[in-house]
Amino acid sequence: MTQIRKSPTTEATALRQLVKTNARELLRDGKTVFFVLLFPLLFLAMFLGLGFLNTGGSYRVAVKASAEQTQVIDKLAKAQGFHAEAWKADAPPAAGNLGGYDAIIGTGHGRAEVTVDASKFGALKGLRAALADSGIDSSRIDFRTPDGGRPFDPVKASLPTALVMALMSVAFFGTATPLIALRQRGTLRLLGATPLRRRTFVVAQVPVRLVLVAIQLLVLGSVAVGLGFLPLADAARLFATGLLGALMLFSFGYLVAARLRNPEIANGALAVLMPVVLLLGGLFLPMQMMPGFMQTICKAMPTTYLVDALNHDLTGAASTYGLTVDWLVLVGAAVVFGGLATRLFRWDQGEER
Repeated sequence: MTQIRKSPTTEATALRQLVKTNARELLRDGKTVFFVLLFPLLFLAMFLGLGFLNTGGSYRVAVKASAEQTQVIDKLAKAQGFHAEAWKADAPPAAGNLGGYDAIIGTGHGRAEVTVDASKFGALKGLRAALADSGIDSSRIDFRTPDGGRPFDPVKASLPTALVMALMSVAFFGTATPLIALRQRGTLRLLGATPLRRRTFVVAQVPVRLVLVAIQLLVLGSVAVGLGFLPLADAARLFATGLLGALMLFSFGYLVAARLRNPEIANGALAVLMPVVLLLGGLFLPMQMMPGFMQTICKAMPTTYLVDALNHDLTGAASTYGLTVDWLVLVGAAVVFGGLATRLFRWDQGEER
């Protein structure tokens, strides 16, 4: 029997048509659009609201001697709820002791070190604004608690969390679920009866999803730059990390969709998987606070390296593994997941070939 081969021109035409059809199908489903675009933004808005609204209270602040001391005190005096004064003692208090203040500020060489009571995270916005008005860029302000840790900042914490949620939403609810629904409706079986290659079909799913990811990165990156958490010069690095993370998660979404045919079961499983990934990635709980066996699991998950890279850019946290290692893990996981998805993909659950 003579085998019919598709010419490169025919395959390219099929790819373009599939890309257009896929974009229409994805954007036509209101539920998918909500979970892919709006849900992460609502999550971000909730945390931003928490951070900006939780600024009430009265805070006593000491400012160490420096060229910026008077200006910082004047700016804090204009902020509601702050009582600022010069640090009068000859030496700063011992480690772990704020000397009766809610925060102690030290400035110099265009930088600021702020030690703040861990329970007073409502003061962070005002402290950051006063220092910014004094000419100190937000990216050069180091907030610490008396024990040397970082205070909980709901505004900063929301950015990497919302971005990971956005990427997972595209990969899970915007990739795996629609493909499984196509299999359940029998659409994939009909496509399997044509000369269309599996690889062409899988590749056609990528462009519209990369556009959605680019929109998410642009929105969240603009918020981070606008709040002073991300220097504009580092925006390209964040964009690259987001795209690599998206490709890794897309590949995993394809792998999930490779054989499943029940979208309801898949949705339930993916909805449970999302908070687990967020927890084990170190977004809700620092990895150092987890038991040893959980730390081992975390280090084996590629999402941990995505979170590590995003935290470095968006929260100023020191990278645990280094950006090169983070990117290599993301690329390696994308290749492995993508290869398995292509190999295991079936037009129909009962297909054996």
